[in-house]
Order: sequence, then C-alpha cells, then structure tokens
Amino acid sequence: MTRAERVSRNLNRALHALFAADERAWLLGEDVADPYGGAFKVTQGLSTAYPDRVLSTPLSENGITGVAGGLALCGDTVIVEIMFGDFAGLAFDPILNLITKSVAMYGERTPMRVVIRCPVGGGRGYGATHSQSPQKHFIGIPHLALYELSPLHDAADVLSAALRRDEPAMLFEDKVLYTQRRYVDGRVDDRLAFEPRGADGNWARVHDPDATGAPTLVIAPGGVANRAIAAATRAAERGRTVEVLVPARLYPVDVDGLRDLLAGAHGVIVAEESTAGGTWGSEVAARLHAEAWPLLRGPVELVSSADRVIPSAPHLERTVLLGTEAILDRIMRLPDAVPVPRTDSSPAGPPPPAPTSAAPSGVPVDVPRLNPNDDSYVLLEWLVPDGATVEAGEPIAAVETSKAIEELAAAQAGVLRQDVAAGADCAPGAPIGRILPAAYPEPVEAAGTRTVPLARPLPPAQRRIADVVSTSHREIPVAFTAVRVDVTAALAYARRAADETGAAVGLTEVVIAAVAALHERFPALYARLTGDGLVLDAEAPSIGLTVDVGTGLFLPVIRDAAGLDLGDLADAVVALRMKALRGRLREEDMAGMNVLVALNDTPGVTVARPIIPPGVTCALSVPDVHREVVLDGDGGVRERSVADLGLAYDHRLVNGAQAGAYLAALGDALQA
Repeated sequence: MTRAERVSRNLNRALHALFAADERAWLLGEDVADPYGGAFKVTQGLSTAYPDRVLSTPLSENGITGVAGGLALCGDTVIVEIMFGDFAGLAFDPILNLITKSVAMYGERTPMRVVIRCPVGGGRGYGATHSQSPQKHFIGIPHLALYELSPLHDAADVLSAALRRDEPAMLFEDKVLYTQRRYVDGRVDDRLAFEPRGADGNWARVHDPDATGAPTLVIAPGGVANRAIAAATRAAERGRTVEVLVPARLYPVDVDGLRDLLAGAHGVIVAEESTAGGTWGSEVAARLHAEAWPLLRGPVELVSSADRVIPSAPHLERTVLLGTEAILDRIMRLPDAVPVPRTDSSPAGPPPPAPTSAAPSGVPVDVPRLNPNDDSYVLLEWLVPDGATVEAGEPIAAVETSKAIEELAAAQAGVLRQDVAAGADCAPGAPIGRILPAAYPEPVEAAGTRTVPLARPLPPAQRRIADVVSTSHREIPVAFTAVRVDVTAALAYARRAADETGAAVGLTEVVIAAVAALHERFPALYARLTGDGLVLDAEAPSIGLTVDVGTGLFLPVIRDAAGLDLGDLADAVVALRMKALRGRLREEDMAGMNVLVALNDTPGVTVARPIIPPGVTCALSVPDVHREVVLDGDGGVRERSVADLGLAYDHRLVNGAQAGAYLAALGDALQA
C-alpha cells in the first residue's frame, strides 16, 4: 500500500492548494501565522507563502467570525480557524445572524464563501472546556452545512465540496486524527477495504469483501470512525458482519448514499462522541425513519458519550467519552434478526415495546473477547462485593486469560449483582453479573446485626506491579548511575521533527531513537541472562516504555526501534499509549523487551531510579526537564534545558565503566 500522509498534513496541503488557486482567499485565526502555525500546526507555511492574507487575530471568536462575514460579503473566500471547537459558542451570533442569513436576506442570493474550522473531541486529556464535540448545536441553521474530517476522505475534496455551495460551512476536525495517517488505495488493512459512495463520494463504506450475511451498519463520523472500525473487527471475531459508513458532510444528511445498503442490513447504529439529546445521530435516525423506513428492520440505534463533563485524567476521561467497547457492546446487543416479509406495501411501524417484569433485570456484566486464542477464561475474583453500589467505569471483576489478567469495568452506575462465583470458568460474551438501578431495594439487614466495613481489595494490576518489583529486588543486583544532560538541542530537534513529519515528536521519542541507535555499540546493555547463567545478546533493540494510566503501570514494547524513523516511532508510541489508556493492551504488546525507558517526568522530578523488569539488563529513567543558568566559554551566562538521565543496570552483565560510557554516548547523541 502507498504510504499515506498524516491527516494534519493532508489538510495543510489542501489549504495551500486553495490559497494557490484563489487569490482572494483569507485565513483568520489565533496564532495561525508562522512559526506557530496554529495550535495543531495545520496552518504551517501559509503565512510565509501568503503573508498579506494569513492573519493572526486577537482572542475573540466573535470578532474573527464577524470580520469573516464582512470579507465574504465583499466576495472573498475566508477560512476561519477556531483554536478549539469548544469556543465556537462564542461565534454563534455572527454564524446564526450574519454569515448564514446573508445568503438570502438582501433580496437576492449572495455567495458567502466561509469555512469555519473547529478542532473538536477528547482523548487528549485537555479537560472539560477543550474536549467537547459541539456539532449538534449547529444543526438546522438555514444555509449552514456541516462537514467533518475523516481518515477516509481527502481534505481537498471536502474543502472543495464545502466552497462549491457558495454558502457558509463548518468543518469539524477530531483532534485525535491529526497525527494519524489516512487510509489510501481502497484499503484499511489486510482484511477491510473501503470505497466512496453517494454524491461527491460523501460516504466512505468500510467493509470486508469476503464477509457473508446481513451486516450491521455503523454510521460513524470523524475520529469515531476508527473506534467503529476497531469494534467491527472485534465483532467479526464473534461472528458478526459489520460495515462502517463514514460521512464527509454531516448536514444536510445525505440519505440517498445509503439506500441500497439499508435493504440488506440487519440493523443500523449511529455512533458519535457528543452527548445524547438533539444530536446529529438523532437527525440521521429521523431522516432514515421518514425516508427509508420500509428498508429498515428496526429502529435506528444511537450511541453517544456519557452525559457528563469531560475530565482531564485519562482513566476518568475514558469512562465518559464514547469508545470502542461501547460501540461493540451496542453491536452485540442487536438481535440476530431474521427478515419478516411484509404483507402490504405500506411502511411498517416500529416494533412494540418489549414487556417488562416486576423486578429489573439490570445491565449485564458481559465478559468481552480478551484473547482470540482462548475459548474460556477464569473469573479470578470480584473486586467489589455482591450488592455494593458501583460507579460507571469502576473496576468490578478480574478475569484471567492464558496471557494476562484483565479488569472489567462497570458499564454504568448502580448496584452489582453477582451471578457467577469467583473461580468459575466464563466464556467470551457470557454475562457473569448484572448492574441494577441504584434505586433497586437492597436486602433488609436483620435486627440486631451490625454491618462490618468491607476492606478495599488491591487491584490485580497493582498486585502484578508489586510482584515484578519484588522479583526485581530479590533477583537482580542493581547499580545506578545518573548524569546531567543538556537537552536544549534535543528539544529543538524534536520540534523540527514534529513540524516536518506532523507526528507528536517530543523528547521521549528522541531519547528512544538514541537508545535504539546505541544498541550496536553497547550490546551488553541489551542482553539478558538466561536461567543457566548464559548471556543472550539481542538481535535488535526492542524498547519498553512506561505508561501510567492512573489505575496501573504498563510496559508496552516498541520492537526493532532502530528500523523506525522518528515520525513512525512517534506513531508507535502514541498507538501504544492509546491502547493502554483504552485498556486494549495485550500480552504480545508487552513481550520481547530488552531495554526499558522509564518516564518519570512528573513536574519537579529531577532524578528517579527505575526498576529493572526481570529479563532486562538496563532501565533508563527520563525525568522532568528543568532550566538552569550556566557560564559559557567567554565568562558570560546562558540558560539551558537539562535532564538528569539515570541508568539502573544489572551488575552481573554491566559494570560502572560501561554504564558511564553508555550515558556519555547517550548525552552526546542528545546534544548533537
């Protein structure tokens, strides 16, 4: 397959092409000019190439958008960048009452070529006011079209379609997509293909060409598309056929591009990251019910993020935002429907509601497919007692596979009812308990008894960390050396690499690349000691990386790191971190490590002594970077950025002189 560019680079290239073709094009936004090039580097190079038409503006979304309306009334083309889509609410008045109304309120049609770009979505820990998906608030405004960037559409085509209408548009860009690569050549991976459908290729259909059976259609825009594709892949492992449909234009909804797919589908799910209520998904469902009900086998299902403020902490953010697990759960809950022939030509009405029982059955606690090689797992333990009140996202059970121990989290808040005892076998997809509404009555305590407070169990992930640390202290004679390294040049190199590649390159990635490059010069530091006392050298550097997700520490591995360029290395780091944050790391992701880079970069940490995992000879700690003032060669003073890199090493394989030489070589590499 062709090596695809990153989504941010694709959009940057589209903007450059637009400005080259349209001499009346303007770009307005906060910090869009070089060298900053926008908060997400999408506008890099534009102010250098077109200095008179790319303007960094004051911090006033209302003012920026009002100026854009005035320029559009004069016949110009205007691209507005809202730094974070959350702030689009500040521009609501000029969007609602100036730009959109100007198309038709002056007695004749007036072209208003304005595109308002809005980075949206969570998944990056930016918190409550910088992580929202506000698309639903702009649906239904006359003459305003809504588009969303995706990894399956070329940004140039999307911009062109938006501007061809001669009406204002908003382009929503999920921030998690910026560093990801696009899908090209009609392939998503070795199994899944994609194809454009509908007018202007508005819909991208992701499907398995070899799949049989009636598919479930999952409609998912923007950054949710990748989550839906991951859910489709896992559903296929459970025997379900799923196709993912990704639109470029959200509104007006294009139903015509879906008609021929609806007739053969056994269910339709719309997945979006916004909270429920008045959503784009509701609009899609309403249009499908009104225009294509005879083709549907049941109501359109909607799945959204939780109705809560978005936290900054990654493990809490995951409990709020729509993820792969929630989409997969909704897919698997659809019944295996069998088509029922209709006896007349009139549209069938929605199915009657299911009967309810006196006692609520609750939301099942299902065991997900954790390891494709296992047909059953062991319910190791319940982490909360039967009848306890739990919060959404709280770990409630530990399941052991042949590879690892996994925690299962509560899908919603309520009262836990355990249906399977600890120690029993459980099959993937099988329920092991229920979560009842919190109002469901608890058993009445017998008179004269006293409730004894229950101790909180230590989570399995923390127990595993403790086991590793205990083994390390017991078996490995550890020595430790630290050196202060000037990382000023390394930080500048990381910034240049991030600008050139569009990847999230930082000091961590530069250090990992340097560690990988030193493998050939210092093979002893990457070797391991076998059980019979022999030394086994590593053929290539496979570098472990510490990832703290708030509920446990994980050590995913970047294999053959020396063979990756800095952009691909950054992609690998982001991918492993995201898998850890979403609870999707597997044993194979953490196998094969021969050196560890331990991130101890909490602000204020200057020196940290890492733990050497069993089977590894060295662990390098990367603490927080701090500033210091030093004398230069001429007796003057200068400021530099420094980090005290620490190396913990197994004294059976590495001595102090080797450790010192290694740290010196690493320091030279970072200062070059």
